[in-house]
Amino acid sequence: MGPFAWAINVPLIAGLLLTPVAVARFGQMYRVNIAGYVIAVLGRLAVAASAYAGSIPLMLVFSGVASIGMSPLQGTLNALIAEASEHTYLRTGKRIDGLMFSCTSLGVKVGSGLGTALAGWLLAASGYVGDAAQQPESAIQMLYVMYLWFPVIANCLILLLLTRLDVEKANKQARAQAA
Repeated sequence: MGPFAWAINVPLIAGLLLTPVAVARFGQMYRVNIAGYVIAVLGRLAVAASAYAGSIPLMLVFSGVASIGMSPLQGTLNALIAEASEHTYLRTGKRIDGLMFSCTSLGVKVGSGLGTALAGWLLAASGYVGDAAQQPESAIQMLYVMYLWFPVIANCLILLLLTRLDVEKANKQARAQAA
């Protein structure tokens, strides 16, 4: 786990440092986030291919690539929440900033808890035994699904949602209509 944690977190930190530069250069969080998640999806697919090829070094490299792709959204998430809140204000005239940040904070906490519980439930359902010298094939297959395919699916869903989340453009249009 240690090498994978390094392969994910070091590129994520580097990507977070570069995110403001990318947003300034390309002018929109929307574009940077979509480009990042295209990289993330391709990186996670490459992790899966590397795993089936039996290459842990390639899995490490492509985990880093995927992590770099995910970093722009990590770095701009609070700004996107603020933009979404501003959109509500422009449409309704009511400020809901505190509510937006509270809801997203709750969502992160509930999601983290459910994700951890789901991992345990899926491993238990697959017959995983923590102290066993050898795991049943069903547990090995569940580990493949959980580590390889769930992240690919999650990244694809996030990419799909990001393509629908051009709140910067919507706010620009709302401001122009109000003026």
